[in-house]
Amino acid sequence: MKIKFKNAHIITANAGFDVISGGDLCIDGANIGCVGACSHADESFDRVIDCGGDIIMPGLVNAHAHSAMTLLRGIAEGLPLENWLFDRIFPLEARLTPEDVYWGTLLAALEYVRGGVTFTGDAYFFPQAMFAAYDLAGLRCRYVAMPNDIDAGAEQRIAELERNFKDFYNRTPLFSIIPGVHAEYTCSEKFLHAVADFAAVNRQPLYTHMSETLKEVGDCTVRRGGLTPPQYLHKIGFFENGGTVAHAVHTDKDDIDLLVQSGVSVAHNPASNLKLASGVAPVYSMLQRGLNVCLGTDGAASNNALDIFREMYLMSVLQKSEMGDAAAVPAKDVILAATISGARALFEPSTGSLEPGKQADIIRVSVSGAHFRPKNDITSHLVYSGKSSDVCMTMVAGKILYEDGNYNIGIDPQTVYDECELRIRRLERPV
Repeated sequence: MKIKFKNAHIITANAGFDVISGGDLCIDGANIGCVGACSHADESFDRVIDCGGDIIMPGLVNAHAHSAMTLLRGIAEGLPLENWLFDRIFPLEARLTPEDVYWGTLLAALEYVRGGVTFTGDAYFFPQAMFAAYDLAGLRCRYVAMPNDIDAGAEQRIAELERNFKDFYNRTPLFSIIPGVHAEYTCSEKFLHAVADFAAVNRQPLYTHMSETLKEVGDCTVRRGGLTPPQYLHKIGFFENGGTVAHAVHTDKDDIDLLVQSGVSVAHNPASNLKLASGVAPVYSMLQRGLNVCLGTDGAASNNALDIFREMYLMSVLQKSEMGDAAAVPAKDVILAATISGARALFEPSTGSLEPGKQADIIRVSVSGAHFRPKNDITSHLVYSGKSSDVCMTMVAGKILYEDGNYNIGIDPQTVYDECELRIRRLERPV
């Protein structure tokens, strides 16, 4: 299908961060044709959309999520990370079935398309169920394989990782896999070395949770001869081919420099880190040192929303407060983190910015609300005033998945809501 958007405020998120007022953007099938000014007559398109000054921008990238944890939203409140994870979440997750993950992922998909998220780095269980949900919904996903060997031998877990890599690497144009591990603290030394070897043989980047809490870092230094998580993983060659880490809240300048040296991105999750009282990541220092920083929501059990607009706002204002500098982490840096930097962190060059030839992963954001007026600086308004509810259209690979209250993800939203209510009631029942 050929679609033309005209009279739009286009935020390209390209290398020059071009912002075009009153511009055109044309779609030909799954790809972007022209950006800025289109010489083709309106009659040559299947559909022409006059945006009336609304924002057209790349789809938002949620670079760190556990999407099916929507089922566990609000189920474990007021706990620090270690108690939250080991006492409440892990026991519930042990009871999950593939069908639970399928429906929980579809619930997340509804939230994603409504809030402008087109691409997700999703780390959870039962990848075949995840794939089925994403394939139905039409969303772009990198399945982040994050096993641990707490309850199984390292040999079994590495065999599973190898099998999943074979099954899901470039499974479809929209769905592939990034291998990794859950975290240093949930994996044996033998398993961590085995995964590092797997990445070296297959020339793959790796993904893991890292340095989320001060306790995690302290415990790691005790276990690993004084080394922090970045230092230890660097020592064993874990990031020989680069990678991505989630959180990195408690990292100092030496840790950050190691991550830069290793070609590792950081998926920053400000809302989840605040809610679990884990702390505020040193994002300003990361950006100053040239680290690729992107945004994630983490799971809905610790956030409790899958809302990248909220993460954008928090990313900027928290750093301004931490640094005592109102100019720290401006709106431009935040928009890049939510778009092209997320695509880089998930190793997908075909999306993340609005450029000819790239995939048509695009959102339209309405600026008709009072909170966008007067239109002094629409780009700044997007970060500091914008809301996920301002998204009025979400498109992935040229297919519109949400528009003006209508969902097009292959299933009726009420069916998803009903299924998820039944499933969490079952999970909550005593064994």
